Amino acid sequence: MRKRLVRSGSDVPAGCFTGRPHIELYGCSACVVDGLESVLEYSDSKICVAAGKKRVTFRGSDLHIDSFTPLGAVVEGMIVSLEYSDAD
Repeated sequence: MRKRLVRSGSDVPAGCFTGRPHIELYGCSACVVDGLESVLEYSDSKICVAAGKKRVTFRGSDLHIDSFTPLGAVVEGMIVSLEYSDAD
């Protein structure tokens, strides 16, 4: 059975739960993006999304968006790189 780590409020990063974009990478096969506004580019080797005032670009192979909701999305596949840049 997996033990759950209990954290106090002071252990939570400052940017969490503020409505700003939040990204969690799980190894190199999945990434949860909260605060996603739109998908800018989509192919099996590159997915580019708008998140707040930033653009987030995933590069890899067999990339796809597994789920997409008004709150965020899950990007899956072999993620090789993740790049942040200013939105144009």
